[in-house]
Amino acid sequence: MKARINIGPAELETFLVIAELGSFSKAADRLALAQPSISNRVQRLERAMRTRLFERTTRAVVLTPSGERLRSRVGPLIQQLQDVIEEFSADADARNRSVVVATTPMLATVLLPPIITSFERQNPAICVELEDKVTPQLASDIRSGRVDFAVVAQRPPTEGIEFEIVAADRLMVVGPRGHKALASGSVPVDELARHPFLLLAAYKALIGPLVAKAAGEGLDLSPVRTVTNVSTLLGLVSAGLGLTLLPGLVLRIGGLIDDSRLEIATLEGTVLTRDWGIASLAGHDWSPGAKAFAAALRAALRAHSASGPVHELV
Repeated sequence: MKARINIGPAELETFLVIAELGSFSKAADRLALAQPSISNRVQRLERAMRTRLFERTTRAVVLTPSGERLRSRVGPLIQQLQDVIEEFSADADARNRSVVVATTPMLATVLLPPIITSFERQNPAICVELEDKVTPQLASDIRSGRVDFAVVAQRPPTEGIEFEIVAADRLMVVGPRGHKALASGSVPVDELARHPFLLLAAYKALIGPLVAKAAGEGLDLSPVRTVTNVSTLLGLVSAGLGLTLLPGLVLRIGGLIDDSRLEIATLEGTVLTRDWGIASLAGHDWSPGAKAFAAALRAALRAHSASGPVHELV
């Protein structure tokens, strides 16, 4: 029958420190313990080993032959244990200093970079890593723990994912500079239908009700072109190939609009909104860095969503 292990690393560490320093009081100082605690640990260790480990002389505390043998056996073990603890501690520190955020390619291009820049300027010890993913991949990355959270426009359709709406965003009409339809700063739906309509593919479902409503009034809002990249979309718009709808928040924060080539107006009579939010694993233990960046993200999105008309800010 194997002997029970009724001592722990604390007793062995204390034993090694006393052996090194030759003094109970010096060991107590190094370990930040009261001397009775040091003595109690040694007594427990000696009872477990069933032998004396130290001899006290008038000058110092020295190891007995059994103590010497124990030191040679457990010294490397305690050093290995300390190395493991330091390794895991370093990993934890690195996780606390690093935040991994996933989002869609459009938001990774235009919405997050300026927020990250501002945050890292104020928090130089924290690094934010940004991963651009297509929407179906976001939920799996959240569930696997590969990312701390995701910034998305809708709740991922996956059980166990929490979605916190941070800001509601209004879609704005974007057209080439000097376009007559945008001259008043507000574009009625019937006026929008008189011009070629371009659309970001991700917004097809979002504007579906508007297209259906317009069709019921005899208006055609079917897009003449649908593209997947917002930069491509704006290039087509600035070239005079049509008008489009984009979220005002993205336009405010992302600096997408070159006001020498493009201008913005509200959509009159109809309000189309898109919710931006934070998706995370339910019950996830957030690192301090992730908490800090999420707080900065909330503040930035809410501040910009509460701002005035977009065309006054670009």
